[in-house]
Amino acid sequence: MTELITLDSGEVIDLSRYPLPSGIEDEVYNIQLMAKAMNTSTVTVNKWIDAGMPVENPGGNGRSYELRFSHCYAWRKWREGKDKAAAQAKASSAAQKAMLFVGEDDEAAADNTLSAKEVREWSEAVILRDKAALQRGDLVKRGDVQDIMEKLLGTVRRTITNMPDWLEQEFSLSPRQADKAQTYADGLLDELRLQLERQGYQTADVIDFGDRDTLAE
Repeated sequence: MTELITLDSGEVIDLSRYPLPSGIEDEVYNIQLMAKAMNTSTVTVNKWIDAGMPVENPGGNGRSYELRFSHCYAWRKWREGKDKAAAQAKASSAAQKAMLFVGEDDEAAADNTLSAKEVREWSEAVILRDKAALQRGDLVKRGDVQDIMEKLLGTVRRTITNMPDWLEQEFSLSPRQADKAQTYADGLLDELRLQLERQGYQTADVIDFGDRDTLAE
């Protein structure tokens, strides 16, 4: 049976194209539970709502948002497919444009084979260039970057963690307002964690662009 939902943008999603996996029951959640069900943060869920994710009940007057999982699941899959199609279209367009230049670099490519001596000389030139760049400050050592990032992320985390208490004391927030501030702060921390994990970084990982510590020797 075909079931359609119409988004605020006027676009229509056919739910039958994005069915829930077998054994998964459809339920209505608030924003916090939907974030958990979607394995994301409340900040991201709010962004998705702003981007057009369907809302069953917008809440108000002390009532929470109500979001139907099957609708949000279908919308997310639909949007991911839409984004993928757009990326593929751009890649195809770029590939077609590249055909305009086929053959122009053939002669240059034929001259690009380097001898062992030339490779060694080139490598030595790169090392000298990088040493000079390090002295000028155009390059920085990995350890220095790691220290700065650890301090910066620590400051951000402490600030976000302490923000609800500061807001409560500074502006005499009600318990409900304080809970909202805490939820928002937790969402920010979850968003930071998820962004790092999506990039493949874990706690104590170091982004390594090549070990240049020896350049200072």
